[in-house]
Amino acid sequence: MLVLTFRIGKYIYGLEARTVAEVVPPTVYKELPRSPDYVKGLFNYRGRVTPVVDLSMLAMDIPCASRMSTRTVIIDLAEIDENSKREEHFLGLLAENITETLKIADSDFEDAGLEIPGAPWLGRVARVNGSMLQLLKPHKLLTEELRMALFSADGDIFPPGAQE
Repeated sequence: MLVLTFRIGKYIYGLEARTVAEVVPPTVYKELPRSPDYVKGLFNYRGRVTPVVDLSMLAMDIPCASRMSTRTVIIDLAEIDENSKREEHFLGLLAENITETLKIADSDFEDAGLEIPGAPWLGRVARVNGSMLQLLKPHKLLTEELRMALFSADGDIFPPGAQE
């Protein structure tokens, strides 16, 4: 499988490239008051209001550093949610050191050996060039509460009454 790699702190993580719609430079985000700290905010992605999750903040409570290699990975929710229509809703993932893709055999990945209740988005691990690379499970990044807050049942990104 092809894996897009990035870093959270000093560790390497990855996303299956098939789930990635595009990788774009960071932009200005509209903050969402009272949202979890790891929700960076909203931005306009190809005419769609798109929420962005700061992966470093989610994992380590430290915001992503502003670097040349910091990017927003765009995921079409249809790739991770069978109830979503293609190109209807997107999710942005802000990450550091997005510099390469690696081809890694599926058989090279193994179970991490433990499940962390506060981090259900952590997936299998593989040894790559003397380091450990851990896959993220993008379908586990949004809690049901956050999904409902960001994507209301009628297809609007804001719940009723929350629009500006």
